Amino acid sequence: ALASRRKGAPEYVIDADLCDEPGILHRVIVGNYVLGRERLVIKASGRVKSDHLEEARNAARRLMGMGIIEETASRITLQCSIEPTKYPVDALIKRLYNLSSTMLDEAIEALLTKDERLAQDALHREDDADTMYWLLLRLLLSAQADDSLIEQLGLRNRLEITGYRLIAKELETVADYGEEIARNVIDLIRSNAEVPTGLGKSLRDLAEGVRDVYSKGIGGLLSRDLKLANQAIVSREEMKRKEQKFMKVLFEEIEEPTVLLRFRNIVDGVQRMADYGTSIAVIAFNRYLERPTNLCKPSA
Repeated sequence: ALASRRKGAPEYVIDADLCDEPGILHRVIVGNYVLGRERLVIKASGRVKSDHLEEARNAARRLMGMGIIEETASRITLQCSIEPTKYPVDALIKRLYNLSSTMLDEAIEALLTKDERLAQDALHREDDADTMYWLLLRLLLSAQADDSLIEQLGLRNRLEITGYRLIAKELETVADYGEEIARNVIDLIRSNAEVPTGLGKSLRDLAEGVRDVYSKGIGGLLSRDLKLANQAIVSREEMKRKEQKFMKVLFEEIEEPTVLLRFRNIVDGVQRMADYGTSIAVIAFNRYLERPTNLCKPSA
């Protein structure tokens, strides 16, 4: 089925002349990729502008399976070949989660050890998170259009597509918060801000709390375990006490307004990350309830 689908796959032509503002061409390529299109031809009336060439190369670099297969003065051809069966959705969700979790760890560690390189590593992972997100979206939208893919991607039914799209978007946003935290950490390191011991310990505790919420939320989702999903929601509540403690220490120990603001931004990012973890746990609950179990079933 895959071979026949490839053979008859239409070519999509993108008019480069109409992409007359920075970033438009890049977004059009990403949009076509997400819609599952396999062959894109970028055409210009004269020479392809160097900005457009750069945007096309950048897109090809950041989209899994996408490559430039032909390049002339006035056209660029991109081809995407992805075997959906090689990318089970659960594995991609885990990878996307691990990326954002690592970003948070690296950023906090960078702040406590004053190692800016670690924070820069965290920043670079944001690109990988985008790559994973776009791939997930491509696969899920393809499954929406072609029922035969649902099982190949490891999904039980069409209902799961919507839940996974939501989770993918949330995890991609979590990676954005990871990037934001890393940027604030870099600013703090560069401004030589002192991190009082108590504050450092509280921050580590908070990061640990986030990891706890996620491992239980995602664990509950992937193994359809209601108790784990419930523990994620309870863990999030426990984190709120840690957050209050952190803010108390913060206002006692830090006077410099800009330093205070950056710490606030970091905690805000950590809180948002944890909130998305809870939201995934709620989806895990819904997923569990889709099928009758001893806990909940239709009355006889």
